[in-house]
Amino acid sequence: MRTMTKFLGAVAAVAVMASASSAGAVTIFTNINQVNLDLFGTATFGATTTDLGAFTHTFNFMTTGLNDASSSVVTIQLKSGKKDIDFTSVKLDGFAFTQTGFDPSAETWDLTTALLTAGSHAIVLKGSVVSAGPALKDAASYSGTLNISAIAVPEPATWALMMVGFGGAGAMLRSRRRTALSAV
Repeated sequence: MRTMTKFLGAVAAVAVMASASSAGAVTIFTNINQVNLDLFGTATFGATTTDLGAFTHTFNFMTTGLNDASSSVVTIQLKSGKKDIDFTSVKLDGFAFTQTGFDPSAETWDLTTALLTAGSHAIVLKGSVVSAGPALKDAASYSGTLNISAIAVPEPATWALMMVGFGGAGAMLRSRRRTALSAV
């Protein structure tokens, strides 16, 4: 009984995919895996689509503490010009990626470094699908990698000790100045 239910579920999923691909455009997202990002400091993201025309895709993630981040996004078109995606901008919280690779080979956009504070962040990709077919096997795609690395921030006690040190240095300079002025 359980095997039959799984089989019928699989058949239903295939039927939905087949009807979606024949009835209209399909976009399948690979979202940023927050667990991988938290454990390893790296995660992938991307999309596969048969939807021609302009798009804006957003990939969200969270960070704790202060982090250095870098990222790269790539799409590859076929020599025939099929399966082509052209980006107009790629940004991480407003930090713009730089286009480093161009069609007809791989179109690549890179972000060398960005400083991220704790909280919610988004990678926003804008562009257009220039060439893709109506069937899933004719879809265009892109993929990206996000890397983050925690940056050490001094503890409050370290800040306090540093402030006391600056205060002591200032007091010493002030007393030397008074001594020098009274000697004149």
